[in-house]
Amino acid sequence: MSSLSENTIKQLALGYLKSFYRLRPRAFNTVTLTGTDMRGSNNIIADGFLHFTQEDGKIFTATFEATSQATKDEICYRPRLSHVFWDSLAFASLLLPTFLAIAHIVNWYPLAAEDFYLRLLYLLLTLPLWMAIYFVTFRRLPRYRYIFAIEQFKQYKADDQWIAYGYDAFSGLKEKYRLELIRQCSRFGFGLVEINAQRLPKLIMAPSRAEIFVPTRSVFDFLPQGEWQKRLQSMALGPLAKIKKYVREHLLPVQNRYFRWFPRTYYNQWALVVFGLLITSFLIRIEYQKLPIYFPNEKRYKKEVIADNKNERIEPSYFIVDAPIAGFYDTTFSPYELRFNEEQFSGMIQAEETDDSKEAVAPPLRIIVAEPGEEIALYYSCDRYNGLYQTFYLLADSVYSQLSGARQRLETLNELGISATAVWPPCLGGTGKGFLVYVDELLVDSTGAAVLMDSLQQKLDSTDRQLQLLKFYPITNKVN
Repeated sequence: MSSLSENTIKQLALGYLKSFYRLRPRAFNTVTLTGTDMRGSNNIIADGFLHFTQEDGKIFTATFEATSQATKDEICYRPRLSHVFWDSLAFASLLLPTFLAIAHIVNWYPLAAEDFYLRLLYLLLTLPLWMAIYFVTFRRLPRYRYIFAIEQFKQYKADDQWIAYGYDAFSGLKEKYRLELIRQCSRFGFGLVEINAQRLPKLIMAPSRAEIFVPTRSVFDFLPQGEWQKRLQSMALGPLAKIKKYVREHLLPVQNRYFRWFPRTYYNQWALVVFGLLITSFLIRIEYQKLPIYFPNEKRYKKEVIADNKNERIEPSYFIVDAPIAGFYDTTFSPYELRFNEEQFSGMIQAEETDDSKEAVAPPLRIIVAEPGEEIALYYSCDRYNGLYQTFYLLADSVYSQLSGARQRLETLNELGISATAVWPPCLGGTGKGFLVYVDELLVDSTGAAVLMDSLQQKLDSTDRQLQLLKFYPITNKVN
């Protein structure tokens, strides 16, 4: 059985419309106009039309789109990916602030950490992820099914609009394409007619009498395509217009096959995207204000400091302490008197590096630290003293030539509840061998050291050796 051509369907559909509207009231002494292949502005084409004047003087217009098996793409739906894209972007833009808002409600701030910007990057990278999930999940919804003939009807207003298709237009296709065409015609109020193999029209559904489009569509004046050709030929084309015409003529076959899309705007989706991004920015600002660390702009901070101190006096290189410095071997300041008859401290006087200090054979164990109630800590280098670049004081107890004597003294002091340390003298910049035992820690304030010495002396037996306050200058003779 031969297939119906599009011209045959046009003639049969036009005859059906004349029969369908023959009883519609008309104004007296008026005629009914019909035609095929009419073209309007914006590249809108009507395969046929019928209009007449009604009793109230208004013009009634009915148009139709004829589709054969060769032009079935006009009535078979395809997914409109741009619509899916903007919906997915709106979905993802609203999902981000929703997630952050729920997190804030439960008092959880996922971005408020030291790696704030890294977490923010991860959060923003979820935006295309959610878009992809939406795209894959919902792109087959009826919402995104685009039918060219239906979309063309939406571009202009007519009282009735019909689609007429041949019986074999859907041959070789799944039934879902025909059902989707029927669904959209019912949804938008368009009429649908099928021309069977005997060339008899079969009414599928009549067009709706109610206007269901918001906003109202524009009314276009249709002219026969021949008249359009005459008008175009009468126009003088400039060089640029000739180039456009040449490109359009060569791209027309490809455009009709793959890019037959009418323009559409997505104001609702754009508004939702902007709204979602604004709310997201506000919630991110809240997270930023809760950071545990403030990250200033270093370059801007330096410029501000330089500008603020431009007219200020330069800071002096010396400093003033809040207590007098105890003089070494200075007997005028009590209790800083150093006893000359204490022979065991004679080897602790600091000196410049000498042959004796260079040739001194260091024991493997340099420092022993003992805290009351804790295990003794052992150190095998003088690194803990090498960073001392200022004058310091220590409360010396005694000097032992052997490690065993120093450890025994540490145990005795620990039993009295006093922390103590045994150190190899060259670690402090001095000369000699053995171990110096001192109590508590290294001190940088002479007045505080004197007060602490009196307090610790009371814990020691009256017959025990008196603590001595020793002053040391910054260490330059580092020993490892």
